Amino acid sequence: MGKPSVVDETIEYAVLFKPHRVHTVPLKGRTGGHEPNLLDWYGRLFPKALTVCGRHPWEGGVLHRLDYETQGLVLVAKTQRAMQVLITQQEEGRIIKEYRALTTKRADPLPGFPPSPRNGVEASYIASGFRPYGPGRKAVRPVLFPAGKPQKICTLDRGNPYITEVLRKESTSIGDTAFRLRLIRGFRHQIRCHLAWIGYPIVNDALYGGVIRDTPPAGELPEFPVLALVAEGIRFFDPRTGDPRRYTLETG
Repeated sequence: MGKPSVVDETIEYAVLFKPHRVHTVPLKGRTGGHEPNLLDWYGRLFPKALTVCGRHPWEGGVLHRLDYETQGLVLVAKTQRAMQVLITQQEEGRIIKEYRALTTKRADPLPGFPPSPRNGVEASYIASGFRPYGPGRKAVRPVLFPAGKPQKICTLDRGNPYITEVLRKESTSIGDTAFRLRLIRGFRHQIRCHLAWIGYPIVNDALYGGVIRDTPPAGELPEFPVLALVAEGIRFFDPRTGDPRRYTLETG
């Protein structure tokens, strides 16, 4: 699963697979000679996807981005009309993404993290604002904001915390912990940061204190790439017919 591919497409949208270590869209401000990315790859197959305009002109018809290290499903609008319909769905919380992650337990908190939320991993969701952190602002940290405290130090989702919903948590045969998670709207590194915050950094996530393994243990999720995080599912409504659509990444 090391190359981009088209999972499904209609005249209005495409669902694409993005491998790990590939950018979703060109980096902001880069003109010419930018690194390979999923949008350019699809643009060679369907050039009109490059001319669709969403929130940012350099993102073409891409509705949402995945981190460079994360593999999984990405939704792309192929027409301007589809983009507007899907943006409305996104604003209304009707585009839902599901992830799975393999983690290990870490006892000591990472620098810059506030105290772990009450109930920690037993809670059904993790919520916070975010702020940039570290050299080059490459990482993020959760921000909690007591009543009355200014919120300008952090990024919020329309004034509310970003939420990572925990659908399932289970132990593997070698003592790792596998999570299934759900996002409606997300922030850069949200899942990586939130899991590290509650003491379960993702395997091979050096930026957030994860255990480093060259390859997964024999018999344990061999499809995982370097970063053990996969955007495995997406749900939305067909922008032309209004019918519900659900796609799941086949990894077996």
